[in-house]
Amino acid sequence: MYYKNYIDALHNGLKNSVFFISDKEILPNIFFNNIKELFLLQKELKNRIFFFGNGASAAFANHMALDFSKNGKILSRSLSDSAMLTALSNDFSYEEAFVEFLKLEGINENDLVVTISSSGNSPNIIKVLEYCKDNQIKSLGLSGLKGDNKSIVLADYSIYVPMKTYGMVECIHQIFLHLILDDLMEIYEWERTDFQNMSSKEFNI
Repeated sequence: MYYKNYIDALHNGLKNSVFFISDKEILPNIFFNNIKELFLLQKELKNRIFFFGNGASAAFANHMALDFSKNGKILSRSLSDSAMLTALSNDFSYEEAFVEFLKLEGINENDLVVTISSSGNSPNIIKVLEYCKDNQIKSLGLSGLKGDNKSIVLADYSIYVPMKTYGMVECIHQIFLHLILDDLMEIYEWERTDFQNMSSKEFNI
């Protein structure tokens, strides 16, 4: 029964997730059409994507920066260098470290920032979204747990997962991030008859 309940809850979390553009709720198909256009523009104009998260979400940020760079062909970064992260945290504060990294990278209004936060209220994530808003930098915020979290209000584009536990929110965030990338790459699992292979010798996207 635990297996069935867990899978059912995960399914419900995906179906019941809420999507916003400029803090206004949007139908999922409209939201993801807009997101695809946004990411395609990043690729076409050779702009960058910056991914940020804490803990497990930091691992997701690293993962997606890799996948969007290598597979999606959009240069993407995350603050995965422990020396850089600890230096910025020590010199400024942990809350300011992500913002200071963006400054060092010379982020501009053509780039895109993606934040991943289960609560949507992590202070360093909020600082990043505030910096983006103040500097006309486009942002996509993924959040969960309570529906009044700050990420929804601050991010230009927002995905809110209305689940009560971190594991559920984290799993669903990963699914949505892969959905965005696979849509960008025009990968249709439900139509495939062959297997994807990312090896350079037998590359099959």
